[in-house]
Amino acid sequence: MFGRRRRVAPVAPVIPPPVPELSDAQIFELLHTQIARLVGAQGQWTLIPRSSDDTDVIFHDLKANQIASSLASVLRTETAILRGEVTAEPTALPFIPAPISVWAEPERAPTATLPRFSAAASTNNARLVA
Repeated sequence: MFGRRRRVAPVAPVIPPPVPELSDAQIFELLHTQIARLVGAQGQWTLIPRSSDDTDVIFHDLKANQIASSLASVLRTETAILRGEVTAEPTALPFIPAPISVWAEPERAPTATLPRFSAAASTNNARLVA
């Protein structure tokens, strides 16, 4: 006879929620604030026009690299905060490391207790030397 066929319900695709992003205004404000700390009115550096005899190329490259890494760090941090991905770095090792050396003969290992000497025993054995 005819059997019943089971109908499998179609599975709806899982749509991930949109990833939060910084708006253009937020990015502008972050970059402006960071640049103002570096070269603004109260910043650490001043800007002067370059002259033709300026040959300090290495310093300028290093400073440009420092500014770029500072700006990238600010953007990365703020994006992580916005997405809720902020995790603190551990301040200590999460485990206790094993000892580097191990006693070869554990049955003959030295005991942790030290022999105790009393003051009375040491005065009885003392010799007077003249």
